[in-house]
Amino acid sequence: MEKFFRLFKRDIKTERLQLRILEPTQKNAKLVWNAIKNENPKNFKFIFWSPKYKKVFPESLDETLETMKQDAYDTAHNGVVWYVFYNGKLIGHHGIFYHESNNSIQSGNIWFITAAQRHGFNSEIFKNIEKIAFEKLKANRIGYQCDIKNIGSKKSIMKNGFHRDGRIRDSYKYPNGTYSDMSIFTKLAREYKQ
Repeated sequence: MEKFFRLFKRDIKTERLQLRILEPTQKNAKLVWNAIKNENPKNFKFIFWSPKYKKVFPESLDETLETMKQDAYDTAHNGVVWYVFYNGKLIGHHGIFYHESNNSIQSGNIWFITAAQRHGFNSEIFKNIEKIAFEKLKANRIGYQCDIKNIGSKKSIMKNGFHRDGRIRDSYKYPNGTYSDMSIFTKLAREYKQ
């Protein structure tokens, strides 16, 4: 676990992006809140980044701070959350978890503001995670999941060379009480091309 944190629990630069770890402070919550407060929740039907409140996005600065605190708590033992910046502006959120028992990385809690979608930013982050995970951490696999109906995410994941392993039925319960199947994808170390 120590090696995972050394490699991933830090700010990282990719070709166009800055992946930053933001502490859950009032100042950082305001930065996040300003990025998401005018977003239309209908554009984010496959994400729920507000676990305590069971909403797509927090609905106030205070809820944003609470959600950031929850993120920090959820990732304290085996994960990292980056806030994604492009040209100095916050555009998204990407988390990863490390499972030491099977030497694997699992991505999750991924979203981008509407203006940042379909620009290849997620692919850029995927490539960065793969490079570090496979070349430095010597992980065996990287996994992703997305709602079976989330066509955009499925296309992005498969475009990056991940194998669709199948689906987990009724894997996710949405705040409205409905269940949804999740598609599962993996890439193994032996499938990684440097």
